[in-house]
Amino acid sequence: MIVSKDTKLIFFDIDGTLITDDGDRILPESAVSAIRKTREKGNLVFINTGRVFCNVDPFIRDVGFDGYVCGCGGYIRMGDEILYYKRYSQELCRELAHMCREVKLAAIFEHSEKTCYDKALDSPFRDDIVSYFSQNCRELIDDIDSPDFIFDKFAGWVGKDTDLITFKKSIEPYFDYIDREGDFCEMEPKGHSKATGIKYLMDYFSLPLENAYVFGDGNNDLEMMRYVSNSICMKGGSELALKTASYITDTVLNDGVEKAMKHFGLI
Repeated sequence: MIVSKDTKLIFFDIDGTLITDDGDRILPESAVSAIRKTREKGNLVFINTGRVFCNVDPFIRDVGFDGYVCGCGGYIRMGDEILYYKRYSQELCRELAHMCREVKLAAIFEHSEKTCYDKALDSPFRDDIVSYFSQNCRELIDDIDSPDFIFDKFAGWVGKDTDLITFKKSIEPYFDYIDREGDFCEMEPKGHSKATGIKYLMDYFSLPLENAYVFGDGNNDLEMMRYVSNSICMKGGSELALKTASYITDTVLNDGVEKAMKHFGLI
């Protein structure tokens, strides 16, 4: 792979940025075309997502990306080569899963190769996402005491009976808590984020940070938007993301990705 001092690295969140954040999950052809055009110019394009690798849909991978930053910076790969992977022991994973059961937080536990959840807790919101992710993952595990249960990160739905204080205290040494608005929260590996994933790759290619561009829409994109000066938020993004980004583009369906890439001269 040839990288020059003028090569730009472009990072895309998935939900609400590349695809519509609804049940239809539409990926506009204009975004696909723009990504392929900028790669033809010699720029490198990466997915940068809270999703783990197995939960990146085949139709998204088929667009053609140079690499993936997954699990909020805990997993980085170029092609078939894994450059970085933050792992947790199975013992710790099971301990935290049982704690989630005790505090009544319905969680989805994500691993690079599998999706796990606790069938002892009910959550229609979680079950909908589990059903969606199970279409792509190699494994689906519903028993936190299974010998194959393990995860890299997790997300959860806070209910009226959730003991959030105990939950936050229990995960604090291992995971950072992100309020995704409403009753949804995401736990990313401690000291990791979409921003640390970007730093890793900019250092890997020995490129200055001004060569980086980020596209996002939500609160789990804030760290990368604060880290990179060329930060783009989709119209309709979260209030904090809109305030943090240096540029606000149009919505996903109104060719927001393509318009922003034209604005920054990336295509």
